[in-house]
Formats: sequence, C-alpha cells, structure tokens
Amino acid sequence: MKKALLIRLSSLGDVVLTSVVFDPLLEAGYKPYLLTFRPYDTLFKDDPRVKVIPATREGLMSKELLRRLKEEGFDIFVDLHRNLRTFLLRLRLMGRWLSYRKEALRRRLAIHFRRFRTSFYVPEAYLSALKPLGINGRPFPKILVSEERLRKVSLLLPKEDFVVLAPGARYRKKRYPYFGEVAKMLKSEGLGVVWVGDSGEGMLVEGPGLNLCGKLNLPDVLAVIKLAKLFLGNDSGLLHCARAVGTKAVQIYGGTHPTLGFSLYPEEGKVLIKGLTCQPCDLHGKGSCRFGDYRCLEIDPETVYREIMKLLRKDP
Repeated sequence: MKKALLIRLSSLGDVVLTSVVFDPLLEAGYKPYLLTFRPYDTLFKDDPRVKVIPATREGLMSKELLRRLKEEGFDIFVDLHRNLRTFLLRLRLMGRWLSYRKEALRRRLAIHFRRFRTSFYVPEAYLSALKPLGINGRPFPKILVSEERLRKVSLLLPKEDFVVLAPGARYRKKRYPYFGEVAKMLKSEGLGVVWVGDSGEGMLVEGPGLNLCGKLNLPDVLAVIKLAKLFLGNDSGLLHCARAVGTKAVQIYGGTHPTLGFSLYPEEGKVLIKGLTCQPCDLHGKGSCRFGDYRCLEIDPETVYREIMKLLRKDP
C-alpha cells in the first residue's frame, strides 16, 4: 500500500477535521499518516485507520524528525495547514505535495465586507486537496473510539440520557454565557448534564451536572461525547469532536461566523447565530467586543433549550 503524509499541526478542531480524508485515501490505496503537534496526536489513539507522527513546535525541523519522515518513503504529502512551517517542510522533504484551497484572503475580507461572506466548509476544502489523485469523499469527520474505552468511560457517567455541555472556547467573544441556565432546563426535563473542557474551562461551569473539565484525556473526552444524546458547544474544537464521533450538536456562534468554514452541516445538528452585521469581527474571535456588550452572544437560553429538545425528539 502506498503512503500519504497529512500535515495539520494545530489546533484541536482543525486536526479533528483532517479525518475526512482518511477513508477516501484508504479506498484509493494510500495508508494515511498524520504529522501533528502534541497533544492532538492522542485523538486517534483508538483509530487504526491512521498512523500518527507526533511533533513539538521546537522539534518540527529537527534532524531526527526530518530523517524519520524521509525514511518512511511517502508517496505523497498533503499539506492541510499551509503556513511557513509547512513551506519549510516542503523544501526539506521534496517529493509530490498536494494542498487545499484555504481562502485566506476571502475569509479576511469577510470580516469587513458582507459580500465576501460566502458558503465555505473546511472539510470540503480538505477533500479538495485530493482531487488531483481523482479521489472524492464525504465531508463528514470521523474518529473511531474503541468499545473498551466506551465501556470504561460509561462507568463515570449518568445512568439516564445525558447532554454534554462544553462552555469553553479560546477567546471571550466565542463563549456563550448562559450554559448554566440551559443546564437547569435540561435537568428539569429529567436529562443528565455532563460538562467537558480543559482544567481552565472548569471555572466556566455554572450549573448542575457532572463536571469532568480537566479530568479526562482527549480520547476519553471523545468517548464521553460519543455516549451522549447531544452536544452543546461554541465554535470550538470540542464541537468538531462531537461531529467526528457522530453525536448531534447545537453550535453557538459569537464573534465568528459560518463563512469562516467551521459550521455544522444540517445533518450534524443546529447552528445558532444572531446574524448581526458585525459578525464576524475577527478571524479567530480574538479581542474584545467593540460595543462592550458582546451582543452577538445574547441568545435566549430558552431558544437554545428548544433547539436541543427538537433534536432529541428526532433522535431514534
């Protein structure tokens, strides 16, 4: 079998979305390898479809790593990051390289001009990198989680049906402030609530439920989300984890926007966005609100709750 090295170094959501190309590559006779930064390599611990080569920012251009990559004898390199680091890797590794349409300029213009806020999905863009090989695929991420892990993690979780809430995001403009109110409504409906995120995001938990923030590794977080009836989160990495394990989700947008490429498809759940003229105000949601009130995040918790219940009622 031929070998394909995928390069996506960070961040969590971007690395999760690389999984859309695994099956198409395998079906075309290529074994996928993934070069990524730690700790994102652990996402695929249970997934036999891909072999992960972990790296650090400091060691990416080290002699040891470059020698290993050359010795693997890759038939193709697929650059799903497209930055200076991957450009330097191209110069050092040579070989046949494929890349994707990043739409970097168009996305930046969309921050300032509404006419540039067109439909764009990163999973489709990643798949477009394979077109020169005559390879197509479905734009839905997928990460496999072992039955053993699911059994182990299930012992920690509520016995009743539960919803996973992930209140965190890297920047304030992406963090919905009313997760606690939604959690109370879910509990009143007889549903369990489980909170996930890193240790810092545990401070954002303001409501009932089991707080697992900072207590699990990434593969176990994937298992928790897979066992849930539904996932509620911001425009963040864990939202894409829910997509990858097949759990329906409600995605709340604040300072960013679907035009930047990270929106759910309708088959994956529900997107909630106020659609203000100032959205998006930043490519990544950095900085503070220019108006000081974070009005893009003022979505009624009752609205969020209703959308969750609609999806749950459709669930077989």
